[in-house]
Amino acid sequence: MINIKVQTVGWFLLCVATWVSAAERPNIVLILGDDMGYGSVQANNQKCAIPTPHLNRLIEEGMNFTDAHSDTSVCTPTRYGLLTGRYSWRSGLKSGVTWGFHPSLIEPEYETVAEMLQKAGYYTAMVGKWHLGLDWTNKEGKTIAEERGLDQHFFVNCGDFSKTNLRYKWKNLDFSQPVKGGPVDHGFDSYFGDDVPNMPPYAFIRDNKVQGIPSVDKPSAMFGIAGPMVPGWTLEAVMPALAAEAKSVIKEKAQSDKPFFLYFSLTSPHTPIAPSDEFIGKSGLSKYADWIIETDWAVGEVLVALDEQGIADNTLVIFTTDNGSTGKELNELRKMGCDLTHQFRGQKRSLYEGGHRVPYIVRWPKQTPKGSSCDETICLNDFMATAAEVAGVKLNENAGPDSNNILPLYQGKTRAEDPAVIHHDFDGGYAIRRGDWKLIFLYNRKANTFKRELYNLKADVKETANIIEQHSEVASELAELFETQVKQGRSTPGPQQSNIEDPDWMLPF
Repeated sequence: MINIKVQTVGWFLLCVATWVSAAERPNIVLILGDDMGYGSVQANNQKCAIPTPHLNRLIEEGMNFTDAHSDTSVCTPTRYGLLTGRYSWRSGLKSGVTWGFHPSLIEPEYETVAEMLQKAGYYTAMVGKWHLGLDWTNKEGKTIAEERGLDQHFFVNCGDFSKTNLRYKWKNLDFSQPVKGGPVDHGFDSYFGDDVPNMPPYAFIRDNKVQGIPSVDKPSAMFGIAGPMVPGWTLEAVMPALAAEAKSVIKEKAQSDKPFFLYFSLTSPHTPIAPSDEFIGKSGLSKYADWIIETDWAVGEVLVALDEQGIADNTLVIFTTDNGSTGKELNELRKMGCDLTHQFRGQKRSLYEGGHRVPYIVRWPKQTPKGSSCDETICLNDFMATAAEVAGVKLNENAGPDSNNILPLYQGKTRAEDPAVIHHDFDGGYAIRRGDWKLIFLYNRKANTFKRELYNLKADVKETANIIEQHSEVASELAELFETQVKQGRSTPGPQQSNIEDPDWMLPF
């Protein structure tokens, strides 16, 4: 059901407007926060004492989705699903995330949203955190995957650190060589950012070239995994540099007749908690709260840039995050009366709502009703099919196999179907949600078993009462639907596809 709270009579005139022509295709700006749950946006949470004026402004000027979800409750797989419209567990990533010098995860045969928009005539830019693996070249001219004989489609269980490249001997790498498998190899015309701020190498990458040579070890006192660093690198300089680059992209591309797509992937408020000097102490609460304020500031920098260039009215802006909040810092804030996670059970890595229910705010003045909210269940994977519709593109039948077009929701309309959403967690557990019902398959690694739990989220959004015994028929129906969608290789209509098989892949059927 959609709950739209209209603040101005003018919106009713928009409701009868026809769809934009190809010549009026909007710019698209997608901002992805990192480890930031639904309750970290002040307007979403009465117990959030951290000011987020720019995110609050987006909500006031657009549509606030109250039941939006990342497809998983951790970083890498959410980013995979966001860019491909495909559940990450269909790939070689069956659990966990990519670590260290892990090879590129996105398979060449799967079109990304950037490739789709690029073909549609958009300039595509990415700024910020990639965290989908990169193909680094060693001094013999081979990538790590080539050196180790790894098939890109078979990375096995990334939650098992012994099967990853976390501890690769980095002095064997040639950082002067182009980096392969990154954003510019998956549809982005330009890229500036760092792969992962808490993992090596500690360096910026522009397009496919490392900026400087990571030639020294990261100081042990600096947060993060041990590894190479560009001399002089500081964690506190990352967010200001990314925000400046995002503004620069907007300023430059606003002068073009060509629409642009900017994917601004923030590194905050994920650890390392590294607010720049300007923001330290600003919250009056904690350094973590300061970090959230800087996150909000970065969003504001984008909004200011759009206003300054006079293109805000024809730019679709989306803010969302990759998973729920986490960390001991949440407990510290709770003691100060600021509770960011009280609305839902669980945090990052969890199959409960707090792990994957995330902020999702849409502002598009020409199409989206101002000051509205939507309580339909959506998934970040839906961005692929939705962006295609916005750009006037028909998706290839093999593209976005788990992506549903939610443009009607952006426009304050209803959609024909209420598709199921499958969730995934760090350990390799699953959940399937359809309507008010949610069936969880909790995976116990040690016992190698699954435990089932069933919740009615309309009656029990905090998932306090497992009612699987009282509603076994509902659980059976959802379990059957889950099995069908896994085996079909897709959850949307279209030809059957294949999942990457793995002898270690555990499924609850």
